Amino acid sequence: MMAGNAALPAYAAGPSRESVPYADSYASYQWAFLNTGELRLVPSHTAAVDAAIGAITGSPALSADGTVRSLEGIDMNIVPAWKKYDAKSGKRQVIVALIDTGVDITHPELSGSIWTNTGEIPGDGIDNDGNGYIDDVYGWNFYDNNAQVFTGTDDNHGTHSAGTIAAARNGVGTVGICDPAYVKIMVIKTLGTSSGVGTVSNVVKAIRYAQANGASICNLSFGTMKYSEELYQAIKDSGMLFIVAAGNGDASGNGYSIDEQPMYPASFELDNIISVANLRFDGQLDRASNYGVRSVDLAAPGNYILSTITGNDYAYMSGTSMAAPMVTGTAAMLYSCDASLSLMDVRNRILQSARPLESLSGKVATGGMLDAGAAMP
Repeated sequence: MMAGNAALPAYAAGPSRESVPYADSYASYQWAFLNTGELRLVPSHTAAVDAAIGAITGSPALSADGTVRSLEGIDMNIVPAWKKYDAKSGKRQVIVALIDTGVDITHPELSGSIWTNTGEIPGDGIDNDGNGYIDDVYGWNFYDNNAQVFTGTDDNHGTHSAGTIAAARNGVGTVGICDPAYVKIMVIKTLGTSSGVGTVSNVVKAIRYAQANGASICNLSFGTMKYSEELYQAIKDSGMLFIVAAGNGDASGNGYSIDEQPMYPASFELDNIISVANLRFDGQLDRASNYGVRSVDLAAPGNYILSTITGNDYAYMSGTSMAAPMVTGTAAMLYSCDASLSLMDVRNRILQSARPLESLSGKVATGGMLDAGAAMP
């Protein structure tokens, strides 16, 4: 059910200068935020890996025959968005529901970014807030039906997404899109095992839990080819905005049109969904990314994405699962920055400001990629 996390034998050469306006030690490797055109992927046998990055767990995941060079400016234009956000007053608190694997809530980059249920007393074995879930302090584990939202290395997928959305600006590691002072992540585990499997019924329960406990935006980095009316109705009836991964192609790693072969929930025709494809750092749609001019709204950076994983570590991952949190973080930042915006306003701003790319024409509805700077009010 999981829609991304394939590691292929390629490595990256690091850029020669800091790429984002934060001192976090790995921030310059987060090309999605500022692509200087200095990154490249080369075959593993001729890998050129900067010493500072080479010890990080995992390999950059990008299909590459020979050298693939990045293209300057192919990024989400986040720096102007951050400047606009920081200048705003009266920001609103936003809760993002991450329905995924669990999240390592002890990671130094994430411990201050996690939603806390203030109506619950940790560890007392009592459902203090009467919501039907005992000790759901940070969310709920629907996969195991308990309050343990972090269960181990099987939770790398969700931990990686959480870091993209709201990793701390603390001078170490990576940086997230959102300011954790205003955007918190509600951890809702519905996927388990190293393959990220789960059930639609648990996802439906998770959506209802998120809605009932104050989440406004929901990230769904998974999918199924089987239509579910129950899932459709749960999303349709929700007041949340859903950011959904378009999926990672067939068994051979080739993306396909989900207009023709639907992938759910990305293919649901609902106005509270943004469906996201995976864009490489050279401006091309990744070969494994699904697409569709009716079913997929836009593309966002999803290849060679560096973020948090379990065990206080970091790793590269790739897929539409990595692209969706880029849009989720942007949506949360927009919704936080201006209390007059509705969630539909946020959706419209993101889609209407998408930056056109020739490579995306005829592939996604907007014909473009995420542009956070242009979307900000």
